[in-house]
Formats: sequence, C-alpha cells, structure tokens
Amino acid sequence: MYRHVAGGPRHALPMALTALLMLGLIALNPLMAVHIQGNDRAGLVTTGIEALADQGMWPLSLLVGVLVLGAPVVRVVGVIAVLLRLRAGLPPEQPRATARLFALTEALRPWAMLDVFLLGLLVGYSKLYGFANAELLTGGLALGGYVLAMSAMDQGLDRRALWSAIDHVPPASAPPPSRWVACSVCQRVHDHGHEPAPGRCTRCGSRLHVREPDSLGRTTALVATSAILYVPANLLPVMTVVNFGRGDPSTILGGVGELAGSGMWPLALLVFVASIAVPLLKLGGLAWFVVTAWRGSAARLQGRTRLYRFIDAIGRWSNVDVFMIAILTALVQFGAVASVRADDGAIAFAAVVILTMLASHVFDPRVMWDRADGVRHD
Repeated sequence: MYRHVAGGPRHALPMALTALLMLGLIALNPLMAVHIQGNDRAGLVTTGIEALADQGMWPLSLLVGVLVLGAPVVRVVGVIAVLLRLRAGLPPEQPRATARLFALTEALRPWAMLDVFLLGLLVGYSKLYGFANAELLTGGLALGGYVLAMSAMDQGLDRRALWSAIDHVPPASAPPPSRWVACSVCQRVHDHGHEPAPGRCTRCGSRLHVREPDSLGRTTALVATSAILYVPANLLPVMTVVNFGRGDPSTILGGVGELAGSGMWPLALLVFVASIAVPLLKLGGLAWFVVTAWRGSAARLQGRTRLYRFIDAIGRWSNVDVFMIAILTALVQFGAVASVRADDGAIAFAAVVILTMLASHVFDPRVMWDRADGVRHD
C-alpha cells in the first residue's frame, strides 16, 4: 500500500530547478525549423497558439496555451516554492498556505502536458518527412530535457512524506472515532463522528467528502456528452494540408492512413492508439463503470477498479493529435507552396479528450463497491 521513495525532496528540488531552467529555454528558443523550396520558418512554443488564434480557433488556442504553458509553469514554480519552504523550515503560521500550494501542484499534475506536447512535436516532425526538411532546434532539445527533469522530480517526490513534513499530527491516543473520512487531496484521516457534513481538511483546507458528490450523475453526463462529440470528432476534418496548391481536409483516421501509406507504420500505430483506440477505451470503460454501478453489480470489481486506474492514467495522451496540429499550423505557413490549417474536427476531438479526463476525475471507483454492497452515500 505504501512504498518509500529514495532521495525525497533532497533530489526532487534540483530536478525541479532544472525543469524551470528548461522552461526558460523552451520559452525563448524555437522548437523546430522547416525548410521548403528555399523558404525557412521556425516556431516557438507560443507560435502555434498564436497561429490557431489567427485562424479563429480560439477554444483550441486557449486550451493549448493552458496545457503547455500555464499548467507546467505554475506546477514547477509551486513545487519549488514548497520544497524551498520545507528546506528552510516552516514558520508556525505557514503550513496551511504551503499545503494549499502543494495541493494545487498535485491537481495540475495531469494537466501539465509538455510531455504529451513533446510526442506531438515528434509526430509532427515525422509527418513533415517527404515534402519538407525539418530540424529540431534548441527549444525542442530543451523540451526533451524538461520531460526528463520532471520525470526525475516526480520520482523523487515522496508525497506522503511531504504532506507529513508540511503538517504532521501524530495519532491521538483516544477511543476510535465513529467514522473515518480521508481527505481526497492530502490523505489526512479525520474523525467525522456523527456530524451531518465532514467539513474541511485540517491540513490542506480541501472540502471533505465521504464519497465524491453525485459521482455517478456527473460522470454519466460527461460520458454522454463525450460520446456525442466523438462522432463529429472522427467524421469532420481536423486539419487541411496544402502542398504546392493541392491538398484535401484530413480526418484523424485519414491521417493514420497517410502515415501508414508512407511506410511509417510505427508512427501510424502510435497515432491510432492515442487518438482512436484510447478515446474509445475511455468511453467504453467509463460507460461500463457507470452502468454496473447504477445496477449494483458485484461482478469483476477488482478488474473494473484496475481498468479505471489505467484509463485515468492514459487519458491525457490522446491530446497528441491536438498538439501536432498546433505545431504544424505554426510551422507550415508558406502560402501556396505549403500550409496547414486547423479545422473544426480538432475542436470536437479536443473536447472529447478533456471531457473524458474530467469524467475520470469525478468518478469515484469506491461507489462501485458501495453499490455492490447495497450502500449509498448520495
């Protein structure tokens, strides 16, 4: 149930500072350059955001900006601030503020998607093969360094030890409480007693819930909306590539076929899994969880719980197509020679990815076990 992490904050802080340095290099240096018929163009991480906005794709532009700039920067800076405070020793009045800051960084962890953006950059680099010369520049290399530094930082963050260091309360030698309630953010266990509402966590200030409020109802609504949007996301074109005056709109499945037709089978398989198979798995899995929970089924409870954890972990990687479109839109703008334009299918597809991630977040797998035992907390 718990595994000690070697190194801890002593190793996590240098990696967090390295990640912040890499973010500075990413922001100031071009990621990739494209050369077509004597025309050159290089793009920063912000270039794709601006290009999408110029094409009228404001929802997509805002989403990419939040996921590849806003969330990563806030998370890295927040983790550094928490680790520095712990290293310096917390004054008595600061544990609550530090706990809330660390809670924010934990909430942003699945939404900080520069690692997914790196995969989108590599897919875009491969997609340019055949009609353009592309090369990774300093920003692209720094992006790889950031992903490595963040992976090392996350490996060194012993979250249980950090929460305890922020505000540790030893177990009281008192009679057992009538009811335990664990904070879903920092995992502190509270004595709920017979109070009508658990209140807030005494460490991080998060609202306490016996179970996620209206978990089944909200998950059902999000899954149904995602299923509806999944149809236009796959039928409508996600982008249009014009090469020397010729080009047709391309759907997600059409893009997989183009990669396979060019002999890039590994890349075609990667895009197929991330953009088609994973969204289908998320929709089907979440729908299965909801239906069986409503019915109170006790079948395969452990298998469903493991599948939920898997779906919750991989859902963010479906954004690789969205980021690839943002990158190509920024780099391939050479008039009639070559250009890339994002289309409406990309917005529908991005909405499917975000809504299924939210559905996975609000779904409480414990409800499946409660319903199977005939217990209801709503």
